[in-house]
Amino acid sequence: MIKRITYFFSACFLLFGCREVGWEEHYERPEWLKGNAWELLESRGDFTIFLEAVEKAGFKSLVEGKGIITVIAPPDEAFVEYFSEEGIGSVDNLTSAEAKKLVGYHLVYYSFSRERFANYMPQGQAVEMPAMAGMFYKHRTKSRDTVSVEMDHVAGKERTIFHKERFVPVFSYNIFTSKSIDAASNYEYFYPESTWTGSGGFNISNATVNEYALPTDNGYVYIVDRVVKPLETVYTELEQEENYSDFIEVYDRFTSFWYDDETSKAYADAGDSLYVKTHSGLPEIASEWSYNGGTGLADYANLAILSGNAFNVFAPNNAALQSFFSEYWAEHYATLGEVPFLPIRLLLSNHVYQGSIVFPSEIERGDIQSVFGNSIQFDPAQDVETKGIGVNGVYYGLNEVIVPALFRGVVGPMLQQPEYSIFLQMLYDSGSLQAFLGDALRFTVFVPDNETILNTIYGGSEIFWNEGNPLQFGDEAVEVENADGIRVPMSTGAMRAFVQNHIVTEEITEISGTKVYRTRNPFSYLYITDAGVASSNNYNLGEFAASTTVSGEWNNGMVYEVDRSLIREEGSFKYIIASASSGTSTIQEFSEFSKLLSQAGLVEPNNEFEFLFGDNYMLFAPTNEAILEAKEQGLIPEDEGELEDFLRYYFVPAGTNSYSDYAFPGMGVQGELVTAQENGDGFSELSLLDNGTGLQLRSATGETANVVSTFPKTYVDGAVYQIDKVLNSGH
Repeated sequence: MIKRITYFFSACFLLFGCREVGWEEHYERPEWLKGNAWELLESRGDFTIFLEAVEKAGFKSLVEGKGIITVIAPPDEAFVEYFSEEGIGSVDNLTSAEAKKLVGYHLVYYSFSRERFANYMPQGQAVEMPAMAGMFYKHRTKSRDTVSVEMDHVAGKERTIFHKERFVPVFSYNIFTSKSIDAASNYEYFYPESTWTGSGGFNISNATVNEYALPTDNGYVYIVDRVVKPLETVYTELEQEENYSDFIEVYDRFTSFWYDDETSKAYADAGDSLYVKTHSGLPEIASEWSYNGGTGLADYANLAILSGNAFNVFAPNNAALQSFFSEYWAEHYATLGEVPFLPIRLLLSNHVYQGSIVFPSEIERGDIQSVFGNSIQFDPAQDVETKGIGVNGVYYGLNEVIVPALFRGVVGPMLQQPEYSIFLQMLYDSGSLQAFLGDALRFTVFVPDNETILNTIYGGSEIFWNEGNPLQFGDEAVEVENADGIRVPMSTGAMRAFVQNHIVTEEITEISGTKVYRTRNPFSYLYITDAGVASSNNYNLGEFAASTTVSGEWNNGMVYEVDRSLIREEGSFKYIIASASSGTSTIQEFSEFSKLLSQAGLVEPNNEFEFLFGDNYMLFAPTNEAILEAKEQGLIPEDEGELEDFLRYYFVPAGTNSYSDYAFPGMGVQGELVTAQENGDGFSELSLLDNGTGLQLRSATGETANVVSTFPKTYVDGAVYQIDKVLNSGH
């Protein structure tokens, strides 16, 4: 159900989040003009306290008809009870600001009939969306706190925080029907002092509606059984709970302040600036509104998100957080506050669900999934010690930490141990963490520590770590030097290629034998022997990295630390083959083949291997000894054109043959392969045989040659094998 609802929300945001729609419906005047709301309530005689408070708050002219408004009116008896509970003597004891906050929460923008309150549609009532009935449950009121001041520790300045108007929740029978959950038990879970009376109608926050939609000439009036207590944000509610101070403290490490230009122009004194308190990289649970203009659309106009989106916070208490810290991080950090931003952000993200408001029955059913794809599940009766509805969502105070699956999997060492923080940052910045979500696959990760990465030359540059401002999340960066020697952030693509070359989608339980594994980069592999593990770059240089198992039980694979970065070969074979005869060349085993290529004009500058048209390839090059022997036997043409045609027989283009892997023993890349040698209207073929432990080629004339290189040397453009015999296509 929740997935279906989420899809509808997404559709609503796309269709209606980018424009103001249906406003004329919200301003619609009732058909029956009965005098204004003030006159109606005054004539009833038992709303004197409410009207007195309305006047003190400065809203009398509005209620008298200056604007279209929906009035939620508690009778005198309800106010007497509320004042007694709150220790307030009378309206006279309220300051003007207190009166505005309280009374304003009973004045809802626009005119809402009973039908529109029960099934508000931000895109207009004419649009039928049965699955979304009642889901847009929040409505903007006239209640707003005065500005406050907070210290911006990043900038070292005080910021004046503007508090936007509160939204009041209206829980209709429709929202519970849409979610297929029981209305009474789920409503009363959050309002244990209230009773669900909304069958066929709705409850307004903690209040029962005794009389629905009394028409006036400036809106509707609803008579309720109690004062609707102004709600605070879920952040404020948890901030006031002493047992959740650690959660608030770590959440506030991500505090940032967004300058609100439009609000500053409208509300600030000359020269003043107003800000909205946000949390970088995390849902903005301290904001009264669930949308603050981030997409360019004016905040007040994004009605779908404002009325339907909730911050659902599942906050672990102090004891739970400290217990998890002791078990997971205490070996590496002295306090929770020392754990780097990124692991903390990933942990906190598993405790806030941004979307439709979440009720306990949905938790019990396992409907709610975190951003990591794991279910948010706990026992709402046993595991929750405090709970409540906020102006911007709901909160559950838990006695446990909901640990993301990432923390128990192969990413765990990077989240846990500081020496792997750069690799973790690259995983995160490149979007590669998503590969580890779910439990369908097994992985092996070869992780270099920070020192190893910083000693790596990648893309022609050293890799650098920029800590940035240690108080500001997102200011840190992995950097390289550009062509001008200036340090710049490493590109997302470069980071992705780097980390994915260290990941195998298969569990490797031992580093021994002679094996090859695909990395998550196309046409890129890791080679394993008793000497260790090598990427294409390492192998081409004749180097293997020592690997050590990272201790711990990781539930979806193995993690090894390697003493050098396993980067893929960044060079192209076609550019370096011409120098194979050089005494410093790393490919001297291809020196004789290089001479033949040069003789045939196939490695002329700017025209290297042009017959392949940029396609990747497998090249089966005879060994130096085989070529010299074939020359003695006169098997190799000397005419340039004939030699070119002869040599093209050893090239097998990837695109022409539609293979997605190079050939390795046991991988099953075999059969008839089309070569680059033209043959009439087509091309000559080679047969590749994979016997599980070795590869063999058979020419069109029936000759056979064995692949003698342990592993091919792979480059950006192709894989190069050595064979023990010169073959002829017979063409």
